[in-house]
Amino acid sequence: MFDRGSTSGRLLMEQEATQQSTKKLPPRAYLLGSLLSSAQGMYAPFMMTYMIDMNASFTELGAFRSVGNIAPAILQPVWGASSDKVGHKNIFVAFGSLTGLLTVYLFLWARTPFEMIVLYAIQSMLFSIQIPTWLSLVGSFIDEDKRGNELGRLEMVTRLTALVATLVSGFLIGLEGLVTLLRNTLGGVGIILLPPSEALGEPYYISFYLTAILGIIAALISITIHDKPLDKVKKRGFPPILRLLRTPGDFRRFCLVTILFSFAMAMSWPYFTVILYGRLGATHFGVGIASAIMALTVIVFTVPFGRLSDRIGRKPLIVFGRGILFLVPLLYAFAPNVYWIYAANTIAGISMASSWNALTAYIYDIAPEEERGAHLSVYNMFIGIVFLSGSLVAGVLGDVIGVFMEEYAVAFTMLVASGVLRFVASFFYLLLREPREYASNFWAELRGFVHRERLDYP
Repeated sequence: MFDRGSTSGRLLMEQEATQQSTKKLPPRAYLLGSLLSSAQGMYAPFMMTYMIDMNASFTELGAFRSVGNIAPAILQPVWGASSDKVGHKNIFVAFGSLTGLLTVYLFLWARTPFEMIVLYAIQSMLFSIQIPTWLSLVGSFIDEDKRGNELGRLEMVTRLTALVATLVSGFLIGLEGLVTLLRNTLGGVGIILLPPSEALGEPYYISFYLTAILGIIAALISITIHDKPLDKVKKRGFPPILRLLRTPGDFRRFCLVTILFSFAMAMSWPYFTVILYGRLGATHFGVGIASAIMALTVIVFTVPFGRLSDRIGRKPLIVFGRGILFLVPLLYAFAPNVYWIYAANTIAGISMASSWNALTAYIYDIAPEEERGAHLSVYNMFIGIVFLSGSLVAGVLGDVIGVFMEEYAVAFTMLVASGVLRFVASFFYLLLREPREYASNFWAELRGFVHRERLDYP
C-alpha cells in the first residue's frame, strides 16, 4: 500500500541529501520553475495587445501596467514575512500559483479596459503570494558562493520553457477560427468549455485555458518541495518590515538607488506594444517572436553571467545590465521595421541576463537567512510602487500631450524621454557596496578573455 507519510519523508531526505552533497537546487525546483514560467509565457506577453484590441487609451494602458506592478507588490511583505515566520514556503507557493493562474481565465469575460484592469489587479494580488515565497524557497537551497551560477541555471531553464510557451501561445491566438472549430467538434461539451463570446476574447481562449491547467500542475508539484524545517528552539517573530527601509545599511541604499531608474524604466512600458503591435503592425505571433528573442538571449547569457557574478561580484553585472538598457526604448522609438525591435529585445535580454540574477543574488547576500523572504518582498513592494508611478504618469502624460500630437508621436516622445532618464539613472548603481570580497574583478576577467587566459579560483 502507498504510504504518503513515508514518501513525503523520503522526498525531504532526498532534497536534504542533494543540498548537503552538491549544494544545488533539487530537480523539482527546476520543474516547478519551468511550469510557472510556461504559464506566464502563455498569457503575459499578450496582455497589452488584449488591451489595445479593446481600444484602451494611454492612461488606461499606463494604469493597466501600473496595477500589474503595484497589486502583486503591495502584499508581498505580508507573504514574505509570513513564510519566514511559519515556514512551509511550498504551501504559499502552491496556493499563489493555483489561484493566480486560474484567475487568468476570467480575463475572457472582461468587456472594457476598466474591467480588465480590475481583474488584472485581482489576479496579480493572488499570484503575488508565490513570488517572494518562491524566491525565498529557492534561496534556501543555494550556497552563497554558488548563487549566481545556480540562479543562472534556473533562469536559463525557465526562460527556455517560457520562450516555447510564448511561441505556442502566439501561434494559437493567431489561428483564426480555431476556437469555433473546437467548439463545433466537441458539441455540447464545447459550448460549456468554450462558450460563445465576443470576437475580441475568443482568440485567447486556448492560451488562457492552458495557463489555468499549468497553474494546477504547478501547485501540485510545489507541495512536494519542502524547505528546511524551522528551528523550533529559536524564537521567530515577524521581521521589522517597516524598519527595513528606515535603517541605514546596504538594503536601504540598494532600494534608494533603484528609484529613478525604475521610474524611467516603467515610463516606456505602456508604449512598447503601441509601436510593435500598432505602428509596425506585428501579428500576435510576431509579438511572440519579439518576446522569444529576448528570452532566447537571456537563455544564452544567463549562466555565463551568473558564474561571472560569483567571481567578480554582483555590482559590476548590475551596473553593466542597467547601463545598456537605455538603448531599448530609443530603438523602439526610431524603429522603421520589426528588425529594430528584435535588436532592442536582444539588448534587453543581455541586460536581464546580466542584472536580474545579480540583483536577486545581491539581496540574498545582504539579507539575513531567516529574513530573506521579508527583504525580497519589501524590495518588490518598494519597486512596485515606483513602477506604478512611472507607468501611470507616463500614461496620463501621453493622453495630455496627445491633444497636440498624433498617437505614435506621443509614443515616440515618451520612449525617448524614458531612454534619456534610464541613461542618467544607471550611474546611481555605482553607489552600491559589495558585502564581501571576491576572487577576481571585471578587468582581470576581461584581460583573461582577451588573452585567452584561464583564471582558476578556489
